[in-house]
Amino acid sequence: MAARNQSIPVPALVLGLGGLIPFILPAIVLCLPHWSSALINSLWPFATASDNAVDPLWLAQRAVFSLGAYAAIILSFLGGVRWGNLLDNNARLREWAPLTLSVVPSLIAWPALLLPPLWMLSLLAAGLVLQYALDVEALRRKELPVWFGKLRLILTSGAILSLLGAMLSVALR
Repeated sequence: MAARNQSIPVPALVLGLGGLIPFILPAIVLCLPHWSSALINSLWPFATASDNAVDPLWLAQRAVFSLGAYAAIILSFLGGVRWGNLLDNNARLREWAPLTLSVVPSLIAWPALLLPPLWMLSLLAAGLVLQYALDVEALRRKELPVWFGKLRLILTSGAILSLLGAMLSVALR
């Protein structure tokens, strides 16, 4: 399945980079909760009264949930990419290991959402790193196009940096 074209297709790059926004924004909110709260309160028309103002603690809790949920969705999506990559390979579809590896990301993501924030973010980050390692191995076996590996490196790096920033913020609270 390896493609000769090594440049990342523009739509895949643009959409992939856009997919980093839900990683980056909650991480910023977690790292700067008072600033984020003040910004939202200045832009939110209903925040004029103190009872309608966005509380930094509430905002941080929503950011942790948002980041964790999105990371879990992306991790499951990456498992789906692995499954989809097998669809035109009848021999590999009869093997247990490739299909099992395609459902493991979802089996990491779902229970991670049930954990306390620091554990949740840590497990999701570990899942993304594991999935990246599996993709690198698939690239080595020429099961994926070279451009996909380049894109995964960019996107996984952005996701992991966001999760690490959020984890540090949660740990320091």
